[in-house]
Amino acid sequence: MRKRDASRRGIAAVEFGLLLPLMVLLLFFLVEGASAMHAYSTLVEASREGARKALVDGDTANVAAMVEALTTDLDRDSLTTAVSEGPDTVTVEVSYDYHPFNENILEILVGSETIQLAARTTMPLP
Repeated sequence: MRKRDASRRGIAAVEFGLLLPLMVLLLFFLVEGASAMHAYSTLVEASREGARKALVDGDTANVAAMVEALTTDLDRDSLTTAVSEGPDTVTVEVSYDYHPFNENILEILVGSETIQLAARTTMPLP
């Protein structure tokens, strides 16, 4: 019985060594996905508040400043705000070029260094 236990001595270390890269990769994708979701939810909130500001004020002059104030944790150079007014609606679209932590992995997977995130809110005018 002791000989069989001695032959299995290092099997846990080998299994750990084989699974460690997969676990690290999974953790990396979870952190990266959470960061992308945070950026997207910030864009959605900014587009909604921008559309509300346009409705309350009656003009679209200060919507871009409101969106920039709500997206302070995102890169300003990658942020774009577009406001359009229809006959009975106002639409605010906020887009952002998301830069991941490691751009090389994203370029390998997707073929681009950034991912375009966009949120659009349309509200009826009173």
